[in-house]
Amino acid sequence: MVTSLSLRAQMPATAPDVVVLFCPTASEDGAPNELPYALLYLERALRDCGLEVVLLDESRQPDYPAVLAEKADRILLAGVSSMTGHPIQGGIAFSKKVREICRAPIVWGGWHPTLLPEQTLQEPYVDYVVVGQGERPLRQLAERLRDGQDVSDIPGLGFKRAGAVLVNPAGPVTNSDAFPPINWSLFDLRQYVYELPPSKRCIGYFASHGCPLNCAFCSVVVSYQRRWFHKSVERIIEDLRILKERADIDGVSFDDDNFFVNIQFCRELAQAMIDAKLNLRWKCSAHARLFTEGLTDDDVALFEQSGCFRIYVGAESGDQQVLDILDKRSKVEHTYRFVEMLKPHGIIPRLSTMVCLPVDPGRDFDLTLAMIGRAKLIDRRLQVSVWFYTPYPRTELLERATRSGFVPPQRLEGWAKHTLREFRAPWAPPGCQSRLDAFLKIYFRMLNPLDYQNVRTPVLRVMAFPANKFFYAVAWLRVKMTCFRFPLEAIAVLRLLGLYSRLRSRSAPAKHETRD
Repeated sequence: MVTSLSLRAQMPATAPDVVVLFCPTASEDGAPNELPYALLYLERALRDCGLEVVLLDESRQPDYPAVLAEKADRILLAGVSSMTGHPIQGGIAFSKKVREICRAPIVWGGWHPTLLPEQTLQEPYVDYVVVGQGERPLRQLAERLRDGQDVSDIPGLGFKRAGAVLVNPAGPVTNSDAFPPINWSLFDLRQYVYELPPSKRCIGYFASHGCPLNCAFCSVVVSYQRRWFHKSVERIIEDLRILKERADIDGVSFDDDNFFVNIQFCRELAQAMIDAKLNLRWKCSAHARLFTEGLTDDDVALFEQSGCFRIYVGAESGDQQVLDILDKRSKVEHTYRFVEMLKPHGIIPRLSTMVCLPVDPGRDFDLTLAMIGRAKLIDRRLQVSVWFYTPYPRTELLERATRSGFVPPQRLEGWAKHTLREFRAPWAPPGCQSRLDAFLKIYFRMLNPLDYQNVRTPVLRVMAFPANKFFYAVAWLRVKMTCFRFPLEAIAVLRLLGLYSRLRSRSAPAKHETRD
């Protein structure tokens, strides 16, 4: 097998000058990707290198092999940015296609190669990996390949030499403002707009990167080394102006890992959005303790005035023992306080939680559902996401998961099915999925005593009224008693609803997709 460091010598003598960067489709169901910021960030680092940079989003360009064929003789380097999960499948297919048409070296970067660089490099279709922040290592790699120079001392680069896999330590994380601005013209921004009620035309954006915390289930610390940095308020406002002008957006989703790390920055950004008259609805994330201990009611009112319509926190669990094991640095009471702080305002609280951790999965399951239920009683607008705990590489909780029966995939392709939606822990108690369905689809909904008003058909609304009242009482009692076992009445209703849905689905028109 030809090693990566000798691949360059076998390439055509026509001075390859094209770098191809590829973003695989993220969803198994084929849903289009959100705007691929990873590629936009990498392009700005290569912009003045005298190289042509080609960006490919598989979800928008499924015919990318034609682009590769057209550029085959000029490709200097082909890169894949991949997270753990389904994107790996597309990244493998892309890499094999590059191998078919030319001898250009292939580099993988992004979350998954950062977590498992050695394992990723074991594949014959991967020549290099970039660990952590990719802008500087990728630029150095492209320049040295172009000039025929040695690449073995590049910080954050992994490579193969004489049958061995070597990975250099990553360099320090750099603030995004140190790089040139994004070139927004590289993608048709209108293709990345989606509906996120109340926004009809929303787009994702990052105002900051990283997180100073070290939660035991989270892999962000591996990439950002517990650092957090935000873009300047001026750059954010300018970016939002561009997105509004070019994509006609009326909303923005701040997809930051932890938005409210620097409270003063958040205040300044909210005020700047008001002063700029952007008129954008926006949502973001928060840490329950940092939010509740750092913000006042006046702050929340300011965010509401600037257009904030939803904030979610990673509440994770209703079991304080679990939160302590996770090193969440928050208490269950902070979650309740978060919901209470938003209730007087037009900002919807949302909780992201997980169940069946490798601690005491039966106990944490019940306590987490009880926490969600009690929070719903505080504010009936509450929204929630409940995931089954999924172990990720190089997280502190991984060892506990492996002791409990989790067997990590031994090859890159094995991680393609390792997703929040598909993983089910071997230690999970029987019947968890049906109990969770009963809670979310019946009890959680019915904890809003006015849920029947959401039924559009008048006849069904009349029927839904007594059902709503009955299940409100049942759900209230289950929450108070922390008892979610044997939800027989809810399962019976779900089966009836399923039968009704099947009868209706034959003639129902397709609906426009919305996102959380």
